[in-house]
Amino acid sequence: MAALLLAAPQARAQGPGATPVPTPAEPAVTKITWLASDHAPQMKGADASGVTARVTAYLEKQWPGVRHEIVFANAKRSWQMIENGDEVCRANMVRTPDREKVAYFINTQLTPPPGLIVRRDKLKRLPRNAAGEVQLPRLLADPTLRGALIDGRSYGPALDEMLAARSVDSAVTLYSPKDFGARVLQMLSLGRADYSVEMDMALVMAGNPEDLVSVPIQGASELVMAGIACPRTPWGLAAIRGIDKAYGRPEGAANLRQGLMRWLTPETKSHYAARFDAFYRERARPSRIDP
Repeated sequence: MAALLLAAPQARAQGPGATPVPTPAEPAVTKITWLASDHAPQMKGADASGVTARVTAYLEKQWPGVRHEIVFANAKRSWQMIENGDEVCRANMVRTPDREKVAYFINTQLTPPPGLIVRRDKLKRLPRNAAGEVQLPRLLADPTLRGALIDGRSYGPALDEMLAARSVDSAVTLYSPKDFGARVLQMLSLGRADYSVEMDMALVMAGNPEDLVSVPIQGASELVMAGIACPRTPWGLAAIRGIDKAYGRPEGAANLRQGLMRWLTPETKSHYAARFDAFYRERARPSRIDP
């Protein structure tokens, strides 16, 4: 299991819920622009808000001295802005060693890995092992099945490696949608592509289309660490420490857990129950965030 959260240096504050007083090395954080693509306008109520709106709603209560604004941007553009050092943050980002070189992270979710989302009428054509898992390298080499993936997105180390190793003439097209993969799933439903790689959450946000099904991928069954990312700058360090202060407590961990569980099936919750319990116990404490 990926290393979880460690104890953090104590941030100076003026009482419960107060805005941390910045040290001389850290600028004051008065506004955070949140980059998001997880809005689902086809859904109603809280389900349409996605992960980012839930994060900002919680932080507005726990860190009231900061204004939080959501701006919609696709995954590729979001990461470019973080690399450029813009004063922005993004929630629900897969945490990788390469990304940590240019961004500060705190862990917020230990999520089930993405699966292969495929049209039901193409299901029998998938190369699968005895356990029913898709053999992704073989699928990527099949020119008769068309893949649709999101440009600039990380699907976790194992899947990223498989996708990067595909041949240049692979029948995979990259897209940069502004939403949380819903348009790519719509393309599958319309027959413009045959498969994609996505989280079960995307299917739920798309209204669980009957013509699409999720299939596990061989070699990519480990839980994926995701979190909040801010640029590796003095402002980003101050922002991520303030965000961690808000979440590094029992009520913060509970809020994150509730946010994830509503997107998971009972089978998934049961299968990973012990792992989830361990993760949220650690998340209920402050993280160690080194400059």
